[in-house]
Amino acid sequence: MNVSSFKQINLIFAMLFMAFLVGIGSTTVLAQDYKETYNQALEAAKAKDLKTALTKFTAAASGAKTAGDKTVEQSSRKVIAQIEYNFGLASINKNDFAGAIKHFDNGIASYPTNALNYLAKGTALKKMNRPDDAVAAFAKTMEVAKASQDTKTMRSAEEAIRGHFMFLASSAVSRNGGRATAADGDEALGYLQKMLQYVDADTDVLYYTAVSQSAKGDFDAAVLSADQALEMHKGSKTDKAKIYFIKGESLLNIGEIAGAKEAFGNAVYGTYAASAKHYLETLGGTN
Repeated sequence: MNVSSFKQINLIFAMLFMAFLVGIGSTTVLAQDYKETYNQALEAAKAKDLKTALTKFTAAASGAKTAGDKTVEQSSRKVIAQIEYNFGLASINKNDFAGAIKHFDNGIASYPTNALNYLAKGTALKKMNRPDDAVAAFAKTMEVAKASQDTKTMRSAEEAIRGHFMFLASSAVSRNGGRATAADGDEALGYLQKMLQYVDADTDVLYYTAVSQSAKGDFDAAVLSADQALEMHKGSKTDKAKIYFIKGESLLNIGEIAGAKEAFGNAVYGTYAASAKHYLETLGGTN
């Protein structure tokens, strides 16, 4: 190998070394870019330019992940979830439920511990007439909210599930002017049982359980459910009247006249007053 060849090899090595140094410098610059992008995202968010903020936070999260900066990455992802939540709500207000779900799913993917995106997704699914999927989303909301100690969102999800199944159960036993059939009672009990897979029984659940059992002719069970509802109830006499009334009817159907009269005596309030008094007059009661 001649001297010229050695010079060429040395020149190549020198060029490669310089490229390596430049590469290191570029990597350092790029590693710092995500912080600048993060700051730009914050400024856009403050200015309520959420579209720009979302783009910037997404880029910052990606850069921070590459750089191993978990603090900036998690902070960016948390805000991304909040922005997607706001965009999703805006889509719901425009009746763009499919678009809303995409935003909520993006928020969930970015920051899975934000329970609000699950809750809002459930709302969008319900508006799309997808009740089973909505209930599943509300159930997931409860799980995530409980883990993050977000009691407010957890209660909202519980209320959504209760509201869904209580509407179905109450509608079933309210058919034909409240003259529910055994089939109606079975249907209502089915809804209530499904609901109890997710939430605990309350006074209304026990009341509609009693109404459903009475519709099926299971009067002893109806009396027991009514008593449980009364034990749990903390409202006024007017609020309790409906529970006493179904208890009275159930007792009457099994021949417990004295107990029925006592129950009807406690039902002479509000919308049940006239019917309860009629029963008392028929049974020879005084009130």
